[in-house]
Amino acid sequence: MGNMWSAITGNYDFTPLYGNLESVLPSPAKPLAKLCIVEARGGTDKKADGHRGDTVSICNGVIKAGCACEPIYYSDETYDLFKEYLSSMDGVIVRVNPGSYEGITQSKLDSLMREIGSKGKVIMSHPDVMIKMGAKDALCKINGLSCGLPDTLAYYSEEELVAGFKKTAAFQPRVIKQNRGSQGEGIWIIKLKDGNYCKSFGERLLSDDEVLVLTEANDNHVEEHTVGEFLE
Repeated sequence: MGNMWSAITGNYDFTPLYGNLESVLPSPAKPLAKLCIVEARGGTDKKADGHRGDTVSICNGVIKAGCACEPIYYSDETYDLFKEYLSSMDGVIVRVNPGSYEGITQSKLDSLMREIGSKGKVIMSHPDVMIKMGAKDALCKINGLSCGLPDTLAYYSEEELVAGFKKTAAFQPRVIKQNRGSQGEGIWIIKLKDGNYCKSFGERLLSDDEVLVLTEANDNHVEEHTVGEFLE
């Protein structure tokens, strides 16, 4: 296990918050600031070392810039210990994908981040920013700009999904996503099996018996379904 510069402080043993630190660089003895990267144990976004793919690189980049930094894990079970640990931090980098892990109540973690942020700590990214920008419908809000696509839509009812999907998927391949999350689960890349796309958006609608080829973004497995089956 690598450097644990704040494992035991005063009456607190923070060891339960740590995981594999073998690839984390030693933090400077007199850091410009103290930061931590918050993760959650488990989930499909972790590599062999138990961290998200870019966590250690981010951590080491912060250390090379002259700050102290280390990855720690949050869970509801260690909430009080976690909160005490954060009291000594100047900033927090949150790497917890909303709604993706067992043993974590997202609203509880978000409330704590707001509380810590209100005390002058830097939260990256703040939960209020995540709510505004992290949802996929942020792309819909720019669909009329030069950097957006006019056939980018959000569906909030079954009726909107059926009408919108049949219109957009007839025009070009689609990516259907849940509103939150970034691990690939529930994300489908969808193409028409016969490639019969219309030339302009809205020119035609798909029929229920047309066949779709669907690739799931998490593990890349492929399925085939009719439009009607997919929309059920």
